[in-house]
Amino acid sequence: MILAQWDSAVASGEAAAPSHFSVRSIKAQSSINRFIPWGYFMKSDLVDELAFSSRLVRVEVLRDAVDYPVTRRSVVVNLSASDAWGQGALPTAIPPFSSTILSGARVTGTLLLVLAVGEKEDGEKSARELGWTDFYGPAKDTPVLLRSSQVEVGEVELDAALVLHQPELPKGTEAFRIKANLWFSPAGTDCGIHNQHDFIEVHTQISGHGRMQKFLDKDHDTLYEDQLLSPGNTNPVPFCLEQDGSYIYPWHQYRADTDCVWLALEYHRI
Repeated sequence: MILAQWDSAVASGEAAAPSHFSVRSIKAQSSINRFIPWGYFMKSDLVDELAFSSRLVRVEVLRDAVDYPVTRRSVVVNLSASDAWGQGALPTAIPPFSSTILSGARVTGTLLLVLAVGEKEDGEKSARELGWTDFYGPAKDTPVLLRSSQVEVGEVELDAALVLHQPELPKGTEAFRIKANLWFSPAGTDCGIHNQHDFIEVHTQISGHGRMQKFLDKDHDTLYEDQLLSPGNTNPVPFCLEQDGSYIYPWHQYRADTDCVWLALEYHRI
């Protein structure tokens, strides 16, 4: 197991952790030291199905997983501050704030979501039957944007200077609480341009094809960046910057090119 091999090398003096890495011993099947550039995982001991898991998308959270078998084709999202690892023919890193699709492989990581899409069916009908909330209400001429319930997944400590790529911020980790939910919109939906969040936000595509977009103003004609999202993709860098303790976002939106289900992840400073 790659992490255990690395720990053994460190213990014997054959390898050393870079000085800016945080080190924490984490209980899984054994005690494993993981070297984490963005912080360290704070809670452990759960493998559970989340409350918004359903026939549309089955969602499990893995904490301190070691060689966990992913038998069904699934999107695996690394929520933590450390690399996770997928093991097939060779071990493959799944960096923090990223995702991939695994099937018939094993995964090791401190905080992961595993999302398996159900049988193809009418996504809007299924979401409504599951009680997903219509974000804009029943009014006509508004986008169809359906939201599952939201759950707290866990807590991590992050170095915002690294996460947000702002080297001018003070170094050191802070505690964040992670919240997650799913969204659905049909093909051709502009989900609404906005620029207000009091958290760090990223999105992972679960099914269909969509995009995260940035605008100079609250006007579709001012589009200046288009990040395409296919199943298994997470937008690579959070859109926000930190300024005077708050998060500043550009005007942005999600757009569904086809019928889409995507995952929203919110990192709330505690």
